[in-house]
This record gives sequence, C-alpha cells and structure tokens, in this order.
Amino acid sequence: MGYEKSAQYYDLFGEKPDISYYKHLGKQYGAALEVGVGTARVALELAKAQVEVWGIDNCEQMLEVARQKISLQPAAVQKRISLVTAEMTDFELSRTFPYIYIPSSGLSHCITTEDQLNCLKCIHNHLEKGGLFAFDLMLPGQSYSTALTLIDTKEVEGDVVRRWICHRPDFTNQLLHTTLIFEVYTQQELTKRIVESSTVSLIYKRELLLLLDKANFTVQHLYGDFSRGEQTTDFLVVEAVKP
Repeated sequence: MGYEKSAQYYDLFGEKPDISYYKHLGKQYGAALEVGVGTARVALELAKAQVEVWGIDNCEQMLEVARQKISLQPAAVQKRISLVTAEMTDFELSRTFPYIYIPSSGLSHCITTEDQLNCLKCIHNHLEKGGLFAFDLMLPGQSYSTALTLIDTKEVEGDVVRRWICHRPDFTNQLLHTTLIFEVYTQQELTKRIVESSTVSLIYKRELLLLLDKANFTVQHLYGDFSRGEQTTDFLVVEAVKP
C-alpha cells in the first residue's frame, strides 16, 4: 500500500495482532532486520523489548514518521534502532542478522516474480546460517469489495478521520489495485481529502513455496494466524530457515 501522501495517518489505523508474534521471535534471537519497516510500528516495540533492530523501507514519508516516533523514546531505545532507505528487492547492508521478518503482507509489494525472488535472495544473503525468516501474507481471496466502502473512523486532536477503500482485482495478471481515501473533518466540515492508489501482487500458496525453495529457504512452519493455529482462511504466517 502506498502511503506517500497519508503516512501521518498510517498508525492511526494500524492496529494489527502481529506485534506480540514478531516481538517474541525478536527476543529469542536478540537482533533483527525488518524489511518494509514503514513507521516502525513493529520495530519500535522490538527495540523497547531490548532487541537490536534494523529496518529498511523505500518510502521517505513513512520513515520520517518513524524517525519522529523514535526521537521521543529514551536514548537506550533510540540506539537499538537503525533505519535505512532501500528497496526491498535490492539492498546491501553492512551485516547479517539471526532473524529477519516482513510484517503486513509486505512481500506482496513485490509485483513481479523476479522482484519477489530478488527480495527473497536479498533476505537470504543477509540472514545468518540457521537464522529465521518469518513473514505473513494475505493470499488471494475469493472475492473483493469493488465498491468504495467506509471501513474505519477515528478521532485525533479534535478532528474526525474517515478511511475509505475499494479494490479492483486482476486475477489474470495476479494483481490487486487498491484505492484508499482519507477524509479529515474539522467541526463536521471536510477540510482534507487524500487519495492513495497502489498495486500489490496476488501470490498463491503453491507459488510462494516454490519461490522460497528457489531462494534456498527451508520452510519449517506454516500457520493460519499469529497464535500458530492451523490455516483455515486466506491468511498465512510462514517461518523458514537458511540451512
């Protein structure tokens, strides 16, 4: 999802049940790399838990929000986070990590099979031998709402922010086009309207497993949620290792 124009509202609607899962693994390994760190929604929680965490992202607007949030933390927490502007398909850092993760279905932002494989190879190159690669992915669904739909309303500093969304799936090319609209109301008057458009890849489970194999990962676990339950929906949590 592109948040270049609406990065300031990402955390407002960013509640997800993934932080405990990724933080638990981070505490086991002690150091981590987050690919697609965004506003540091997850990374900051790892740093607070005394995990050394690096994060990469290609969106400067999201990283600026992350930097502002980090600057408000105690010095010890700030020292445990390093942010780097980089593409997830082509990055080169100065070190390797025992644990790398991608939250929020981030792999789907790699549109082509080549991009997906390049991303996985970069992660493999930065993962220590025997290290863990964990990520979640929303698999293609049976149907998508193509009508513009109000999905959430929040209050912030006296204003009301409404978030609208609509999807346009392209199953032939395995793409999902999304329009996201933020409307800001001050004293019941519309004062700002931000429209974001983005495209993500629809990656099927069998295809994903082939990509992981080609990138030389060994899949250890496939779960259906962050509580490590069985997969019963279109949501998938993957744990793979570098042999």
